[in-house]
Amino acid sequence: MTEKCFTRMGQIGIAVRDINRAGAVCKKYGMGPMRSFISTEKSVQNGELYGKKVDSIRFGTLMYEIDGVTFELLQPLENTVWSEFIENQGEGVCDIMFTPTKRYYEVLKERGIEEIMKFSLYNHKFSEDDIFTQVMRMHDTRKDLGFNIFTWDQTEETKKRVYPRDHMATGAYVQLEDGTESHLQKPMYLRMEKILVVVENLTETMEAYEAYGFGPFTEIEEREGLYRKACFTQNTDGSDVVFEIIQPLDAESGYSRFLRKYGRGVYNILFEQNPEYNNVIQTMTQEV
Repeated sequence: MTEKCFTRMGQIGIAVRDINRAGAVCKKYGMGPMRSFISTEKSVQNGELYGKKVDSIRFGTLMYEIDGVTFELLQPLENTVWSEFIENQGEGVCDIMFTPTKRYYEVLKERGIEEIMKFSLYNHKFSEDDIFTQVMRMHDTRKDLGFNIFTWDQTEETKKRVYPRDHMATGAYVQLEDGTESHLQKPMYLRMEKILVVVENLTETMEAYEAYGFGPFTEIEEREGLYRKACFTQNTDGSDVVFEIIQPLDAESGYSRFLRKYGRGVYNILFEQNPEYNNVIQTMTQEV
């Protein structure tokens, strides 16, 4: 099996036009507690977009955890990949964050993958000899995997930090809820179960995933005339998550329509539902 490029999956980046509106929808499903991050000249520096320096990179976020995975709603403000994603794709999952190994950067070179966004984060001085800086990088892996990969440099300084405690101590994050709010007492979803990625060619895409060390895959399953699919399991800080890679065969299916309109990408995310809400989900979906 190919050498692993990642030790864990940690975050789902969802590009949205308005984080306040998106956050209100998430609250209706009991997602939280929410915290915010608004980029400033201090907290986000040294920005690059497609390899060229930019004066500033600005964005706002709301984030929350579900069983060890951070979901981050990202509203682009200035010079971000997320603004281009929304313009071309609409709102949705733009990137997934992984903790990389050295092998990941070797694979990027081998496959000719471009670094499309980079910036340093926090730049916070805890003391004279303790400055917390984290370099964030996004790579154009969507052509291979159906989503961009977002990582941070694994320096010794970064490794000793505890997420989210040390990150929040920089002041760049603001805790908006403490977990006692009524809408958080009975969340509709307990954990993320599956990420569905729609692609044009399953066999070629599986080869790309395997080059990054994802897998092992299940045997290819085919439903005649509908789709071909294969799955693998990815570890997180909570429960494992299944990636299901789907090649549609029915030209009129929702998968095919998605592919024609947006190209390969994350079609949807499935969650384990809180059984207390079995009769509420459809009504809630219609409402929001």
